This record gives sequence, structure tokens and C-alpha cells, in this order.
Amino acid sequence: PRVIAVLDGAGFDLVIVETVGVGQAEVDIAANADTSVVVVNPGWGDSVQAAKAGLLEIGEVFVVNKADRPNVAEAVNDLRQMLMLGAPSEWEVPVVETVALDGSGLDDLWKAIGDHRDHLTTTGRLSAERNLRAEARLRSAIRAEIESQVATHTDDPAYLLALEAVRGRTMDPWSAALQILGASG
Repeated sequence: PRVIAVLDGAGFDLVIVETVGVGQAEVDIAANADTSVVVVNPGWGDSVQAAKAGLLEIGEVFVVNKADRPNVAEAVNDLRQMLMLGAPSEWEVPVVETVALDGSGLDDLWKAIGDHRDHLTTTGRLSAERNLRAEARLRSAIRAEIESQVATHTDDPAYLLALEAVRGRTMDPWSAALQILGASG
């Protein structure tokens, strides 16, 4: 997410981030994106695995790649069925078929991404979500800077006194933190 924030702050209109899987890092990236595209292949797995992986919650556009392989229709149908079971939304999540090797379906994919952006713009969600992300990024940067300053001042007398008070259970950690922050300035 930090790289995304830097590129966004540099004024890039389009930033594409590719990840592998759906771990916490990928969920964090999806939370920092205007549009999340989830790509699966035919035979990608069952609905239980998709639900466990959190795929359905993070995607605004779904792609079934390798659409030139067997079982594509089944994969597309399964995905559409799973998406219908999700929470109702004003955005109808599209499922696009592509073949990355020859570029088939890429125009449809770009259209789906553009349609999602248009939807966000017309509903006012694009600016609202970007504003929320900007505030979250600022808060995160402040926390990181405070953590960095604390880590570099662990030999400061105010820190050492507060640490001893917490260790001796004569002061709670929150009061000690406020005392340190007040002493540092």
C-alpha cells in the first residue's frame, strides 16, 4: 500500500498492482484500490475455497482467464452463481472471459474497469472513498513516524523513566505514552 500511496501522490492517473493469492497483503492492496480485478482460471476451485479466500469480497470485476480451455462455461457460471449469493449491491459485478496469450477479451476487461470507475464517479463514491483512503494513509504515516521516533529515542531519560514506571506497575502504558509524547514535544 505504501508504493500505491507514493504513486497516487505523484499524480498518476492509473496504477496497476498485480498480486498473487488473497492473503492479508492482497486485501490491504484491494482496500487501497478504486477497482479490484480478481483473475481466476477454469478449474480454479469450488465456492467454499473462494469464500474462504475472501475472493468474493474484494473483487469489483472478475476475470476468467484462459477462456480457450475446457470448462470455461462452468467456471463462469459457478462464479456468477457465487456472486449472486453475496450481499446486494448497486454495482453488478461483471465476469469477463479473457485469453491473455492472444489478448482476447481485453477490450471487454477494460470496458468493465471503465464502467466500474464511471459507476463510482456518478454515485460520488470515487471521491468519498479516495478521501477516506487519504485520511487513513495520513493516520498510518503519523503512526509510523511516531513509532520510528520512539524507536530512535529509547535511551531518552523520559522514555527510560516511563518504562521503569510501567515495569514497576506504578503507571499504566497509556499514561506513560502521553507523558513521553508530552516530554518530547
